[in-house]
Amino acid sequence: MVKSCYIINFYFGDRRRTVPEFENDRLIFLKKQIETLSIYYHNLDKIIFNFNVEKEHYKYLNDALKIIPKKIQNTDVEVLIRENKGFSYGAWSDSFEKNRSEYDYFIFNEDDYFVVENNWDEYLIRKYHTLPDTGYLCPLQRDEDKWNDYKPHAGHSFGIASTKSLNKVWDKYGHLPHSLENNYKSQEKIQHNFSYAFFEVGLRVYDIREDYRVQFAMTEDKNQDIWRLFWWNEKDFIVPALILLNKPHTWWESWDGPLQRRTNLEKYT
Repeated sequence: MVKSCYIINFYFGDRRRTVPEFENDRLIFLKKQIETLSIYYHNLDKIIFNFNVEKEHYKYLNDALKIIPKKIQNTDVEVLIRENKGFSYGAWSDSFEKNRSEYDYFIFNEDDYFVVENNWDEYLIRKYHTLPDTGYLCPLQRDEDKWNDYKPHAGHSFGIASTKSLNKVWDKYGHLPHSLENNYKSQEKIQHNFSYAFFEVGLRVYDIREDYRVQFAMTEDKNQDIWRLFWWNEKDFIVPALILLNKPHTWWESWDGPLQRRTNLEKYT
């Protein structure tokens, strides 16, 4: 029987762009993660809530610890607390290092995206094995281009990787790629490097375009809220807070270029 570990990174500090509810309640994403994990069936073996904290965040952390259950759907919940260094990628590297010998698959997420499908972990593991040489499976794979230094990568923070694949990356770098610099600009490159590392060890990055559409929350473009992708599908697998909370929003769709309708295997022909 395979064992899976789900790691969600939380942050109580200010963000480039977020929903108004977060400004009024810094625990809103934690509450909604607990809620959705309780509603949508899964068969996870461990859930890790990691908190990247700064000194001024401990007042929120104390309140957070009061509402985190010991189990969700019979799955043990573990809380990890670390200094806010390296954003989510630093947290994922630390969490993987502590648990790499215990689980066969690791699923990574950030606090403001929410899975909204039943049996979602089983889908991810099954999909992971339907494609050749899978290193990382995510909602959106980005092709190599000038803007990303010709590094194909996962364009969404959520994703799953097998421990076997992660160990290959670890053996190359001595950690999962991350930087301890705390600025968003450098972290954009880290996001590219994190998943491009799977290509460097002979594996590939795929996405879920064959089965699910994707609603991606824009952080830079103030004129648009949501980027709609793979809209030939009818169902969401994961949604940002803006959609989960049913907030009014603007959106635009992409159907051309690397975001046209095609299969994962067609991307490599």
